[in-house]
Amino acid sequence: MRQIPFDEVKSIQLDLLSDIADFCETNGLTYFLAYGTLIGAIRHNGYIPWDDDIDIAMPRPDYDKFIMSYNKKDSHKKVIDIAIDKTYGVQFAKVYDDRTWLDEYKYRKENYGVYIDVFPIDGVKGTFRMRLARKIDKVLHAKKANFTERSFVKNFINCLVKAVCLPFSVYDILKFADRNARKYAFGTTAKATIFLESYGICEIVDTSVFQDSVFHQFEGKQYRIPIGYDQWLRSIYGDYMQLPPKEKQIAHHISNVYWKE
Repeated sequence: MRQIPFDEVKSIQLDLLSDIADFCETNGLTYFLAYGTLIGAIRHNGYIPWDDDIDIAMPRPDYDKFIMSYNKKDSHKKVIDIAIDKTYGVQFAKVYDDRTWLDEYKYRKENYGVYIDVFPIDGVKGTFRMRLARKIDKVLHAKKANFTERSFVKNFINCLVKAVCLPFSVYDILKFADRNARKYAFGTTAKATIFLESYGICEIVDTSVFQDSVFHQFEGKQYRIPIGYDQWLRSIYGDYMQLPPKEKQIAHHISNVYWKE
């Protein structure tokens, strides 16, 4: 396999993002830049200089429609989600380039190539379901943990969790997480959030944050961001316009990336 230089990896990611955005615009689906990608758009008009991934979010109704309609047989751009593949082991969807292979620690057993993360936005009442979502997330990570790369204490805890969860498959846990997240339909509650691998209670914001969008530049092209982006980002990150200390300006996701040959 031929290794892909990092600048080329970003070009593949941007091609995926552009295709997703064009697909959503054509089909009347709502999407938003999210998390570090949204910060990058606002603060840098593109990637955060030390970042190496792209995140987007969609209200649940649009997310479900996107998942079931995006894939085309003649395209190397694919979306994967548990609604499509029961062997998929991640709580949220990924759109990936199936011509590539990515050696990434977090998903080493579930390689999807160069990808973009796609998160569903759901309605929420109170904090119980968010607290439950965080516990489910910890159980899922323990269930999938690789013992050889963790400390003794973490391995011991993971062993206990694995023993308790032995009757349940990864898919069972993912479906439970999905049912928890879908309890309240998007748009029917005053608050909304991303339950799946979220930042927790701080990510619960007014539904109005996501009820409209504006365009903003990201790497030379205009993409949609939520109308209430400032409330969302401040709730999660605080003063997101302030650069973090130098020692925290590091990428956390990508290792080696290759073209399949």
